[in-house]
Amino acid sequence: MYFIEKNSEEKINKEVMKKYMLLAACCVSMLLVETSVAQDRTALHKRATKQAKDLVKQMTLEEKVRLIEMTNLPIERLDIPGHHWWNEALHGVARRGEATQFPVPLSMASGWNPSLIKDMTTAISDEARALNNADTAEDKAKRYHGLTLWSPVINMARDPRWGRTEETYGEDPFLTTELASAFVNGLQGDNPNYLKTVATIKHFVVNNTEHNRLHVRPDVSERALREYYFPAYRDVIAREDVESIMTAYNGLNGIPCSANKWLLTDILRDEWGFNGTVVTDVGVPGHLVEQHKYAKNGPEAAMMMITAGVDMYSGSDRTREVNEREWSKQAVQQGLMKESDLDQAIIRSLATRIKLGLLRSDEDNPYTKISTGVVGSENHLAIARQIAREGAVLLQNKNNVLPATPEKYKSILFAGPYVNDAPFGAYSGNAAGIAATPMFGMQEIAGNQFEIKSQLGGKWLFIPEGNLNVPGKPETKGVTGEYFAGTKLEGHPISVRTDRGFDLDLPKPLAHIDPEIPQPTFSARWTAELTPNRTGLHYFSMTALSGARVWINDEKILDNWHSKAKDNEESQGIFLEAGKAVNLKVEYYNEEAEPARALLKWVEPQEVVAVEHPEDKLLIYVGGLTWRMSKESHDRMNSILPEDQMEEIKALASIYPNMLVVLNGGTVVQLSELNDVVPSILLQWFPGQEGGYALAELITGKVSPSGHLPLTFYTNPEKLPDFEDYEISKGRTYMYMKDNATYPFGYGLSYTSFEYSGLKITQNKKEVTAVLDVKNSGLMDGDDVIQLYVTNLDSKVYQPIRQLKAFKRVSIAKGDTEQVELHFSINDMQWWDVNKQKYVVNLGRYEIQIGKSSAEIVQKQIITVK
Repeated sequence: MYFIEKNSEEKINKEVMKKYMLLAACCVSMLLVETSVAQDRTALHKRATKQAKDLVKQMTLEEKVRLIEMTNLPIERLDIPGHHWWNEALHGVARRGEATQFPVPLSMASGWNPSLIKDMTTAISDEARALNNADTAEDKAKRYHGLTLWSPVINMARDPRWGRTEETYGEDPFLTTELASAFVNGLQGDNPNYLKTVATIKHFVVNNTEHNRLHVRPDVSERALREYYFPAYRDVIAREDVESIMTAYNGLNGIPCSANKWLLTDILRDEWGFNGTVVTDVGVPGHLVEQHKYAKNGPEAAMMMITAGVDMYSGSDRTREVNEREWSKQAVQQGLMKESDLDQAIIRSLATRIKLGLLRSDEDNPYTKISTGVVGSENHLAIARQIAREGAVLLQNKNNVLPATPEKYKSILFAGPYVNDAPFGAYSGNAAGIAATPMFGMQEIAGNQFEIKSQLGGKWLFIPEGNLNVPGKPETKGVTGEYFAGTKLEGHPISVRTDRGFDLDLPKPLAHIDPEIPQPTFSARWTAELTPNRTGLHYFSMTALSGARVWINDEKILDNWHSKAKDNEESQGIFLEAGKAVNLKVEYYNEEAEPARALLKWVEPQEVVAVEHPEDKLLIYVGGLTWRMSKESHDRMNSILPEDQMEEIKALASIYPNMLVVLNGGTVVQLSELNDVVPSILLQWFPGQEGGYALAELITGKVSPSGHLPLTFYTNPEKLPDFEDYEISKGRTYMYMKDNATYPFGYGLSYTSFEYSGLKITQNKKEVTAVLDVKNSGLMDGDDVIQLYVTNLDSKVYQPIRQLKAFKRVSIAKGDTEQVELHFSINDMQWWDVNKQKYVVNLGRYEIQIGKSSAEIVQKQIITVK
């Protein structure tokens, strides 16, 4: 068990950190695939497949169709319960209420620590099983209640403008493989007789744009596929026997991925040996007809998917699921495909459910005994904090502004829009316990060492009634509320009244508290004129159960209507003038099972004024991007820091010489201007519910920063090749880009320093081994990530500038020296020969490089492959 004491005298659990470091020092070189308990499930697969075949033989066509769509309907006569395939666990159990909320995948990737990721997904699968075990039989068949988890995302972050970059492990196939393998291993468990949960790697393949994802079918060379886009999928399947894979919305080389037999059968099953379940993303059946315009009608779409290799397709919504389910039956009846094609799909998906133990009650299944006591446990929170510690990347620290100590600073001041926010990122649930914000975390960790207070913004308050009036009636304070029956704001309002403000928070049943609100579900529209007190940037946040959206002067500033996000959703800064009224509109709907909650808050601007003795104060500005600025369905073509934040930072930097900017976000931001304005920058991504504590520990030096970038921070992403061009050899990623990097792949600073020496390389016919000494030559204990790159010196065809082939995360006490050993296979230097249609390893010279990043190579030697 790992424990964390949440008080101002918190002790860092050295044993936990030591354990993580020792484990991280294993398993990070790409050698021959090793057999583990997680992989040794041959007997389970045979048993489950046989049982599934026996059941399918007894089914009618109508019964088979009940299992082809993501909402599997029960077949009572065969004792097959209902099951919903859609559940999410990208960085914690999502959409099930309270669960431990871990940092986003880019933060995980910045830690370069596979063993810690396995610990995390072991915790996630514990919580998923516990919640499922506590469900009633009826609830187990509901969306987001099942054990088939549609995670992780292992697409390559080839271009930072892609909206879903935060969901990935970065731009490198090897790093992605190592982390995703650990992720899958922890989700699926180590029992040879049962799967704990099902991991689903996605989105297969080249899913890298959002604005056109439902219909684009890019041309990608086979060499780019084989060397960049395929390896993570291929290797995670080989190493972890992953049970499920999801197809991408987009197509590949003219064919939608969900209808691509070459991709789903020839490559995935025949070449790579995948034997699990292939699922589609939500809405794909209809998209083949309406978006791709590839299938003429629904039955043809079903035939295309199933004969290509899809085993379970996902309808677009509850209304259309029945029709889309029927498409597979109609395809058989119309002779478009054989019933045996449908049988094969059902056998595979049913076998997956059998492996989970879902088709029978079995006392031998250890996972059915996990209780909800594990949800948000101290052990799980400790893992979340450790990931947040390791995932933070110190980008700049001029003049040793950090760490903050009482000898340097008397007080710590906070500013910025996210001082009192704990950002989780996309695909999140609700925090199990406290979600520590930056300011709260600092008060808990170091409140007895420094005076801690807010300097600018950072205090979320309800909008006072005095600032609100009914539209067109300045003398009538409050807001006009219109309440509708149902969740769609349809028809005439059942009730129209004047409410005091935007602070609805009522438990069910509402009839006992507010009988004017329609029952049992309702929607509402509130309108008002808002008159600000001050001129400047105002920030707004909305907390809502179930969905809400907000407009100012007809400009939508917040929208969580469809995502059902239950945490705060923050807008960008909105410039308002004192005394000048603006139109404010809030729309909200409430579902039957949810309490009625719609809470709108704001942060007003405050003046930046001169202070006495600014040199003895550390000013921490918490800014960056919200997850809604770059997310699913929304690419971010502009990579600059929001202009309003940059102006605030400049104003503060003119007063405070010791200033740290903490950046939240899930993608690359242009930082060349910020580098010149402030002395210190710490990238924290979206750090999860323990992020505030971890941030305080990092700032105050209880922990030294040790994160390293998993992708390139470009100086100007707009100079990258066209967003629609998937050939990375034209200048994308550290592998093919010669300049244009403010912070390169693998980069990260520390409060201590490390010296590398004594590199020795040995090789045999199968592998290469590098051994070197790493000394902590600084003044405090710390962690380092030793990175090994390879450059092909003699190739006659284009090759990457260098490629990551091994890494190791180590923990070294100050003054100590550690011998570090790295391995990689000769076959890891292979490339795809288009003419020979196979992978080849060139004979000749290769340079083995040891780096602190992809751009800082500190030791190197040449070897020859004969």
